Amino acid sequence: MPSVLTHPLSSSSFSNLVKMFARYGCEPRYIPRFLGVGGICLLRQPVFWYESLKYGNAIQHQALPKSPVFVIGHWRSGTTHLQNLLSMDPQFASVTLREAAMPHDFLTLGKRIQKGFEKSIPEKRLMDNVAVAAGSAWEEELALVSTSPLSFYHVSFFPKGNERIFRDSILFDGNKPELIEQWRRDYLWFLKKVSLVKEQKRFLLKNPANTARIGILLELFPDAKFIHIKRDPYQVFRSTVHLYYEAQKEWGFHRVSRNAIVEHVLATYPLLMEAYTEQAPAIPSDNFAELRFEDLEANPLDTIGKVYQDTGLSGHSEAEPAIKAHLKATEGYVKNPHSLSAEEAALVKNKWSKWFEELGYAT
Repeated sequence: MPSVLTHPLSSSSFSNLVKMFARYGCEPRYIPRFLGVGGICLLRQPVFWYESLKYGNAIQHQALPKSPVFVIGHWRSGTTHLQNLLSMDPQFASVTLREAAMPHDFLTLGKRIQKGFEKSIPEKRLMDNVAVAAGSAWEEELALVSTSPLSFYHVSFFPKGNERIFRDSILFDGNKPELIEQWRRDYLWFLKKVSLVKEQKRFLLKNPANTARIGILLELFPDAKFIHIKRDPYQVFRSTVHLYYEAQKEWGFHRVSRNAIVEHVLATYPLLMEAYTEQAPAIPSDNFAELRFEDLEANPLDTIGKVYQDTGLSGHSEAEPAIKAHLKATEGYVKNPHSLSAEEAALVKNKWSKWFEELGYAT
């Protein structure tokens, strides 16, 4: 069983942890994991309180940069690769793994425990071979795991709650005002806190869950830019199923069922994409770019250049040498092999037929 010290929920406020377990429960075989995570949370509460008292007023009054850049797209569509390339541009600031994993205490402990944190994290991500470091650009959704009941990544811990977690944190249960307001409050609190250490640089935020939150994000940031990346649905399906399975096996408090994961991914991909296509037209055309993962992989420099052009972002020529250096450093990257059975391919073709056509991919 993995160490509870590195479990994402070990950074949760105790009240949020109790709320999650009251809502979704814990199967008996995982009680030792629950007790370990709960014990770590309790031990860290004094530091959380200290940091809240010390920085709470500054966070409340912190102004956010007005026009962040949001990288969106379904999970396993290439959002990380795109973010890693764009983050080579020094005009951008991204949430780091350390900040996302320690949302309540990174200002107090982040630098003090940096060496220990580096040693505690794996060299590569759980679901693929992408290298990981404390300063790696990361998703702010991870921070919401510990600060809010409305993080999509709670699916990694509570497999039996997959449907409700997606409904509440992605679709806000039919856009219920109280859920939207809670998510806005929790989301802005974290971004304001992170911005305290970002020198007011423009945020570059990659978060697949935000693919269905465009309307809310435009209300918060009317001048925001959005970059949507799409990928062959067959590849998205097999890789997303693998992501769910590995995360739930590593961190879950319920028994993992691959069949349940397959059903969930088949059902929720269309819901996310429907929300995206309904909301994306509200983005001003000069603040929006869309690209294919396959193009980014085959011709990264030209594809990134077009992203800058389509969104009106400046700084491409200055960033290009660093982007080239990153591509050179990662040119030996090897993807994990995943198979797709004929039966599952037929299910994807049947359930997602509309999206093959909409996104321009052959079935």
